[in-house]
Amino acid sequence: MKNKICVYTCMTGDYDNVREILNKEEGVDYYFFTNNKNIKSNTWQVVYIEDKELNDFYLSRKIKMIGTDITNKYDTVVWQDASVQFKKSVKEFVEKYKRQDNNFVAFKHGERSSVAEEANACFRFFKDSKQNIEKLLKFYKKENYPDDRGLMEATVFIKNPKDEKVQETMKMWFDMLLKFGKRDQLLFPYCAYKTGLKIKWINEKVFENNWFDWSNHIQKKYPKEYGVYYGNVYNYNMENDFHYKYRIKDNKFYIKFTSKKESDITYININCNPCTEIKNLKVYGIRNYEIRNSIKYKDKEIFFNTFPFIVINKKLKVGDKISISFELNTITEQEKNEIISQLGDEIIRINAAKVRFEIISQQKEEQIIQLSSKNHLKKIYRWAKRKTDKYLKRNKKNNKAIESNTNK
Repeated sequence: MKNKICVYTCMTGDYDNVREILNKEEGVDYYFFTNNKNIKSNTWQVVYIEDKELNDFYLSRKIKMIGTDITNKYDTVVWQDASVQFKKSVKEFVEKYKRQDNNFVAFKHGERSSVAEEANACFRFFKDSKQNIEKLLKFYKKENYPDDRGLMEATVFIKNPKDEKVQETMKMWFDMLLKFGKRDQLLFPYCAYKTGLKIKWINEKVFENNWFDWSNHIQKKYPKEYGVYYGNVYNYNMENDFHYKYRIKDNKFYIKFTSKKESDITYININCNPCTEIKNLKVYGIRNYEIRNSIKYKDKEIFFNTFPFIVINKKLKVGDKISISFELNTITEQEKNEIISQLGDEIIRINAAKVRFEIISQQKEEQIIQLSSKNHLKKIYRWAKRKTDKYLKRNKKNNKAIESNTNK
C-alpha cells in the first residue's frame, strides 16, 4: 500500500472490454480484480482472484461489497463498476464528498425511492426472479421495514473500510444477497437501516454528471429469457408480466407462448444485451407489430439498451398462440464506436433518456420512438430531459423527506 486512497473494480466471467484509466493520479492506487486470465491492462493493476464456492456473479459482488485484504488496508476506497471511467480527478471527487466523519458516501437513485418500485423494475428487466423478489418483500413486511428511506445507485460509492459500521453493513449486505437473490440495490437500504450506518448522499445523477463516463459492456452470452406483458407496459403491474425461456438453435431465437390474458396491446421484452443487432424477425400470423427502442444504422436494427420490445398491436384473447423467431448478433466494439461517432456521443444517453421518460411520464410513446438524424436526436434528448426534470422537480419535497429519514 503506497497511498491512502484506492480505486477498485471487478469483472468476472466472459467479459473482455476493460475501460482503461484516463488520468492516473499520484496518491491513488488502482486495482482491477478478475478471474478472467485473458484480461490485461495498461493502466490498472490487475489482480486475479478465485473462489470455488461462488459463481462469477456472487464473486464479483463479494469483492464489491466486502473488498479484499488489499483494499481494506486503505483509509478511503472508491468502488466503481467496470463500465465506469473517471473523466475528472478522483482525489477531487473524494475531497468534495467525503468529509472526515463520512464513512460511506453514495449516489441517491436517480429514478426511484421505493423498494417496492425497485422490486417491480428488477423483475421487469430480468434482474431477479419473481420468487426471490416476493420472498424479500415478504421478509421486509415481516420486519416492518419502512419503504420510504430511499435507494442507492451502487455504481460508484466511497467508503472507509476500517470503520466498524461500514464493515458490519458490508457483511450484512453480502449475506442478504446470498439469501435473497441478486439485486444489491434492493438490499442495501435495509442493511444500513439495521446497522445505523449514516450515509452521505451525492445529489447528482450517477449516469449524468461531470465526474465520470460510462459504457455498456459487450457480452458474448445472450440472455435465456424473454418477457410478455399484457397491456400498457408504462403502467407497469408485475401481475401482468410473464417470463419464459427462449428456445435457441444455431443463434436463432424462438418465442412461443399461449396468451394468458385478454389485451389490446402486448409487449414482448426481448431482453437482449446492449449493443445487439436483431435480424430476420418473423412474427407468424400477425401483421400489425413493431420494434421499439432500437436505432437504425446502415439498414441494421440495433439495441443500445436492454429494454427492446416487439409490440403486437392486435387484440389477443386468452388461449391465442404466438410464435416469433429472429437472430441476434452482438456488434463489435469497433462498430459500436463507429455508430457513436456517426450519430453523436450522446446516443446512449438519449436512448436511456427516452426510455426513462416513457416510464415515468406515460405520455404518447410515438413522440419519442422514431430517431432519424443527429439533430433530431439532440432535440428529443433535450425534450425528454426537460420533461424528466419537471417530473423530478414536482417530487422534490418527497425526495428531501426521504433524505432526512435516511440520515437519521
